[in-house]
Amino acid sequence: MIYLDNNATTQVDRHVLEKMNLFHIEHYGNPNAVHSMGVTAARAMEESRRKIARLIESLPSEVYFTSSATEAINWAIRSSVYFRGKRSKVVASSIEHKAVLNTIRDLANTEGIVVEKVRPGKGGIVSTDELMRHVDDNTFMVCLMAVNNVLGTIQPYEEVADALLDKDVFYLVDAVQTIGKIPFSVRSAKCSFAAFSAHKFHGPKGVGTLFINSETRRRPFITGGGQESGMRSGTQDVAGIVGMAEAMEIATTELDRFVPKMRELRNYVASSVRKLGGVINGDMSRSIPNMMNISFPNIKGEVLANALSDAGVCVATSSACSARSESSQRILEDSGIPPEIASGAIRVSMSRFTTLSQVESFIEILSNVVTVLQI
Repeated sequence: MIYLDNNATTQVDRHVLEKMNLFHIEHYGNPNAVHSMGVTAARAMEESRRKIARLIESLPSEVYFTSSATEAINWAIRSSVYFRGKRSKVVASSIEHKAVLNTIRDLANTEGIVVEKVRPGKGGIVSTDELMRHVDDNTFMVCLMAVNNVLGTIQPYEEVADALLDKDVFYLVDAVQTIGKIPFSVRSAKCSFAAFSAHKFHGPKGVGTLFINSETRRRPFITGGGQESGMRSGTQDVAGIVGMAEAMEIATTELDRFVPKMRELRNYVASSVRKLGGVINGDMSRSIPNMMNISFPNIKGEVLANALSDAGVCVATSSACSARSESSQRILEDSGIPPEIASGAIRVSMSRFTTLSQVESFIEILSNVVTVLQI
């Protein structure tokens, strides 16, 4: 099996798994317990918090552990709504992850907030000027992902941060697709909140992080035993947290070594796709180095993905977190891609573990599948 769906999830790094297993089998105490095993677990958890803080350039007290980036995003948005005062508007790009779009839609129904979505320009990149045109005195929050999960395009999240400096608004950056692909710092992002997910960079599933700027007002998301400084109750997954910190450290410190390899493989695939008559969707010159979104005329994306799967290749037709919905096509069409091309799109995403031989085999299989489907 050739796995090319690494923007959906990644294999756990074996070194990360070994670190985690120590806390599943040996140091499995509850980190909130007062006995020695609890203290050992708590020390490992706090060391992981300090490590993540160092890697994203935050304070340890600004790092909160969650079960996922989706939870982190919900916490950030719902907390901000509580502190909005008389203001009612949220401004977000139309190509945000469903964790953002469905949450603000829910709050529009239940809390009466007003949502304004900003469509990207051609190539799948939001214009800072266009986004800021929607921000006014009634705006209390702006949401912009750092990297789009369908096209891979890098959004101007730092430029937007600078434009928001004199605005009294909450600013959420979905940083899920950054780690291991591009440098990311919450200090450069100048955001109120940033969300991360371990399984996107060779860590375990079920663990996320929410950065909350120390100057940002926040309220508890889950009440109970008072864990995470009283903000997110529930016994922490120490093994998962240790795994996330270890995976983030490898992905971040080895970025300069991994990125050239992934970019070279991506460019090889892009060149081969064009030779086969395919189309590259989005601005690849302003995207993360490990992926591309491609289409072949007159072939539906789901048909192509299923045929590739039958031949032993795993690719995506949409954001895996959207449960096989129409979100991918919506994002492509919002980015100016014609419906007939958008409906045929698949996402190919590699990781640092992807090999040249796997990519060469994929191209050979793709060529055969496309030839058959175009008959």
